[in-house]
Amino acid sequence: MKKYEDFDDFDDFDEGAEPVSLLPYLKLAQKNWKKILIWAFCGALFGMMIGLSKPKTYTAKAVVAPEITTRSTLGGGLSSLASLAGVNMNTMALTDAMHPDLYPEIIKSTNFYINLFDMPVQVETRDSLVHTDLYDYMVNYAKAPWWNYVFGLPWKVTDALKRWFGKADEFDYMEGHAKVDSLRLTRQQEMVIKALSKSISAAVEKRTYVLSLKVTMQDPVIAAQLANAIIENLQRFVVTYRTEKERDNVKYYEKIYDETRSDYLAAQRSYARYVDSNLGSLSKSSMVQQQHLQNEAQLKYQLYNQTAQNLLSARAKVQHEAPVLVVVQPGIAPHIGKPSKVKLTILWFILGGMAGAVWYVLKDKREPEERKA
Repeated sequence: MKKYEDFDDFDDFDEGAEPVSLLPYLKLAQKNWKKILIWAFCGALFGMMIGLSKPKTYTAKAVVAPEITTRSTLGGGLSSLASLAGVNMNTMALTDAMHPDLYPEIIKSTNFYINLFDMPVQVETRDSLVHTDLYDYMVNYAKAPWWNYVFGLPWKVTDALKRWFGKADEFDYMEGHAKVDSLRLTRQQEMVIKALSKSISAAVEKRTYVLSLKVTMQDPVIAAQLANAIIENLQRFVVTYRTEKERDNVKYYEKIYDETRSDYLAAQRSYARYVDSNLGSLSKSSMVQQQHLQNEAQLKYQLYNQTAQNLLSARAKVQHEAPVLVVVQPGIAPHIGKPSKVKLTILWFILGGMAGAVWYVLKDKREPEERKA
């Protein structure tokens, strides 16, 4: 096998190969520059049409750092080596199943979207300021490009024919969200949930578990409000999950506390009544009965005192187990929206010019072949 040093020149590779030159293509483009410019202006007009037809959207961003409860399962040396290798061993030490990696899936769930329907929003119209909720905003105030109506026209015609012949399910055409059944959503509710799923995105950084949330809406203030509402609902969901067992314990101790308190008060009243009715009596049986009632009241008090301490401890544990989502960056209304009509026009101007240049290059190559044929 020859080594690279054995080739004195490049003649041993391919003597017949000719270097590729861009000069003929540049000359061809110069020759047809007027036609290419027409293509470019057509592309600019197309980009301008898209920019004018597509509603401008604003993206609000929020960053959340979740609290992670861990238990020591590895030695310090192994944990240090794992961290140097880029492996986060905390995933093996989580004490509950509510892993931060599940937060994006929780946000994408249907029930989570349904809980956002009632979020109050304000919509600025040409005439006034409308106070409504998120569901009504998505249905009646959010705009859509004209091609959505064109592509949706066949479905509307099909629905009209179904209603005309009485084959349509009236449940699918119910509007509003006063009664939402997560097991059976109306068509309008499904459309709102689908629109929200496209507008909301969440991702978790694998090493730090920092949650990055992005919400895209046509109103910048609503985008920021929705981002903050999602964080609040996620905090509420995680706290409910993490403290469910402790809250059940609190309910149990409250029940026991009420019972022991009633028993203690009843025993105390019995002892007091007996002492008042046998005041001045020196009989042995009376003294024994009095001592018995006093001991019983004392025992009831000890049980009552113990259950009171257990109740306080259970309530404190609920507070201790409640996780904290530290809001590193709350949702703030953005000032710059997308798409930019100027950038979109320039982009399509360039794409149109490139398409025109490619077209005339291919046309120039095809013409000699057609002449030979």
